[in-house]
Amino acid sequence: MQRWLFFVLGILCVGWPGLSVQPLDVSGAWAQLQITSSLTNAPVLGTINLKTSTIIRLEVTQKGTDLSIVFEPCAVESESSSPFFKVIFPEAFVKHMGVDTKPARLESVGGSWQLFQPRYTIVRGVRLQDPEKDPLPTDPNDPRIFDQDKDGKPGMTIRVNVLGFIEGEIYIIQRDWNSLRSTTLNTMIIDGLIEWGSEQVVIGASNPLLASQSENTPDPKKENSYFRTTRVEPNTTCEQIVKARDRLFAR
Repeated sequence: MQRWLFFVLGILCVGWPGLSVQPLDVSGAWAQLQITSSLTNAPVLGTINLKTSTIIRLEVTQKGTDLSIVFEPCAVESESSSPFFKVIFPEAFVKHMGVDTKPARLESVGGSWQLFQPRYTIVRGVRLQDPEKDPLPTDPNDPRIFDQDKDGKPGMTIRVNVLGFIEGEIYIIQRDWNSLRSTTLNTMIIDGLIEWGSEQVVIGASNPLLASQSENTPDPKKENSYFRTTRVEPNTTCEQIVKARDRLFAR
């Protein structure tokens, strides 16, 4: 009887064995760098490696283990394995990507907390009744296609340079999805890996040599697509995050 009494008192003092502790408080403002690495079928050059860097300002609202995260794009850049292929995302592209609110949660795994953002799909330059399943239209005159970046051209506009002299604008519509899971989580840093996929249709180009359709598949090395997230002051702006990127995302 005395042994059972001590056991019960121990539970009252320290909790039931295996009971998870209070989740970390990750609410507030964060700066995030997302790196997605892909194999891309580039015009003229064939398959190359393309690394896209997206800098984002996050605002996290937390209720227990449930999170609501507002993603505000700040900058998008690309780096190619070939010196003869360059993709530029104009300011209008970034400005009109849109601010998205995604659900996420904290999960207790092996005695520690992980952040998990389930698969979330975004379409750009086109309005679909079912963004997950409806095929992307291929007809430039499809009424569902619209000028999202407000530059007078259909869809979203990117600029491409091939071999230093084949250059111009490409007008595209996209369907992108991603899912994030952290490998490092504390009150100041959230880092981890990204699962992602992308579909794209070229609906026009200023240079006919750039009008061909291209495939963009994730790099099979999962560690090459990742994210780094650093807590920032509540009033930190996108412009300040971009200027401080080297310090914020150094690991």
